Amino acid sequence: MRYTLHIEGPYDSRSIEVGDSISIGRTELANVVIDDSGLSRVNTTFFIDDGELLVADENSTNGTFLNGERIEGRPRILRDGDRLKIGSNTTIRVEAVSENSGYPSSAPQAAAPVRQEPAAAIVTATPAYKPQQPNATQDKLPLVVIAAGIMTVVILLFGGIAYVVVSQMDSGTPGPKGNQATASALIPVRVIDPLGGENEEELDDLIASWEVAEEEINASDVADIKVESPEAEAAELNVSATFLADRQRLALADRPGETGIRPAGLQVPKELYGDGVIKQKQKLAQMKAEGYQQPMDFADLAAKRLSGDLIEMPMAAQSFYLDVGGSAQDKVFSSYSFSQGAADIVPGHPKFDTLKRLADNFAGQKYDLNLPEHRKQIRRRLLRMFQSPAKPILKELADAYFARFQRPLRVTSLTRSMDYQILLNSNNANSFKVKGEGSLPPHTSGCAFDLARKHMPVEEQNFVMAKLAEMERAGKLDALIEYGVNACFHVFIYRDGRPPTASNFSSYDYETFPFLAGIRLNSDH
Repeated sequence: MRYTLHIEGPYDSRSIEVGDSISIGRTELANVVIDDSGLSRVNTTFFIDDGELLVADENSTNGTFLNGERIEGRPRILRDGDRLKIGSNTTIRVEAVSENSGYPSSAPQAAAPVRQEPAAAIVTATPAYKPQQPNATQDKLPLVVIAAGIMTVVILLFGGIAYVVVSQMDSGTPGPKGNQATASALIPVRVIDPLGGENEEELDDLIASWEVAEEEINASDVADIKVESPEAEAAELNVSATFLADRQRLALADRPGETGIRPAGLQVPKELYGDGVIKQKQKLAQMKAEGYQQPMDFADLAAKRLSGDLIEMPMAAQSFYLDVGGSAQDKVFSSYSFSQGAADIVPGHPKFDTLKRLADNFAGQKYDLNLPEHRKQIRRRLLRMFQSPAKPILKELADAYFARFQRPLRVTSLTRSMDYQILLNSNNANSFKVKGEGSLPPHTSGCAFDLARKHMPVEEQNFVMAKLAEMERAGKLDALIEYGVNACFHVFIYRDGRPPTASNFSSYDYETFPFLAGIRLNSDH
């Protein structure tokens, strides 16, 4: 039997013949990668055993549905015409074709043997047809009856033995072939890949879940920045909406070459896979241990702006522009905590004075907290903030890209407050439930930024990745390539300028999450 999966994803369709086994997910950890944000990293596995096609859900967040029913635990046998749904919007139709007939197994054809329990298979087996000789059957009839009786006893005996063996296998006794399921036994439980499910303590799940794109910035809706300060760094903030629109137009202009998430010729260096997940996770844990307070709301971002803990980046320069703040709202500012939820920040609120101080003198520019448009612009400026060591790193990368292609880099996220992250995630099917302040999403640290890439031809994407790999080898940053709807290069800098040593992140993560060692050892895939 030959089995083909006809896959319809949110953005493309394909047909894949199953050889031995095939896994489907949203990342390169799966054999077949689908651009569906609702998929887990390794979502569903199809495998052939003893001529039959089976499907197993790999403990995915959104599940695997077979003909409308969610499958859990044991794999299910698939038939021609079965339909599956995975992720947010991916469907799969199973086609089974007999290799002898060339027709689907459901088409009219000669009856094929049906696999059954051992005893039943022998009892119902039809002997090969042989022409009978006159009176031969009558002469031997008593012998046949006796033989049939003996065979029945033997069948029952072996059937009982088979039942005991099967029961032992089902009770968890390991067998020599692991997950090799047969129809003559209850299908054993598949070993669940620990990378299949989502875990809010894991950085790659944090990235995948929190990497939600904002609305594209509309330059006509952005206010000019006019600061009054003798400091050169503050003077860089003086950027007009017209200049922002010019940088945006140049960055997104059409040019020759294949673009997209996976253009032909995409060459991903090993540095953009590998142990970046582990190193970023440790640096975030280190920041928390040193007392870094993640900004829960825009008032907390304002406090970091006033204290200098975070610096403001110009919304555009010759070699880059910030496509951030497109989803900023103009409503009254609110505070946020996991325990108390949201509350409007009005006069008398503990955080009101912080916002008022910044609004009265935002690097020499004054805003009125009572005006909706001013509140939106304040939010946008706060979303342009960064850890100061990240600025020269972004500039080095952007300048190299501009020198090569004469286009500005499109930066799609810098620092976000937790309530802004939650706002963006409200419609994200793959986002996890916030369980408290135990996790530190990368973009609340001020150390992460994203570079959009879907608009870049493959030559430009390869150039950026080569530069990121070079900077990673120099210990300046860690970079990961992200797929999905918000395809980007995720970049993380070290606030203290020191990458974690191999011994540090090995002892920290490999003991707690031993399966992560496989990522590091397989970093050149």
